[in-house]
Amino acid sequence: MRLRKLIAAAGVATTVAGFGLVSAGQASAFDADCAGNTHAVCLYYNTSANGYGAYFKQTADTPDYGNSVFTAGLNGTAGAGALVWNHVKSVNSWYGGTFVIYFGSGAYNCSVGCMSVAPWATVDVNLPMNSTISTRFS
Repeated sequence: MRLRKLIAAAGVATTVAGFGLVSAGQASAFDADCAGNTHAVCLYYNTSANGYGAYFKQTADTPDYGNSVFTAGLNGTAGAGALVWNHVKSVNSWYGGTFVIYFGSGAYNCSVGCMSVAPWATVDVNLPMNSTISTRFS
């Protein structure tokens, strides 16, 4: 009887440890697209609910995304090759300041609309339909 409990406990411990390793792997896969760069922000093609997909890594203000496209990343290929300027659905900030998304290309004011992303935050973005964007590190 005691041996069965010991074997069962060992099985549970192995399962819990295995789950911890899997969870850690998923978190690091998400962060790896921008990890290690303390002045970078990754823009993603999908929301968190849809698995993020392809990404665009940025390290400077961008008044106009022009022909910039998403690249396949560790979170998948959905959106790879799509233009960034009107397809951003989530942001992963590795920046210690506020990152601002302005709705409207070249418009560094909130007259059309804007969204501030807190330092080190990961958020979903709700852009108006067919909206262009410009961004700034503050």
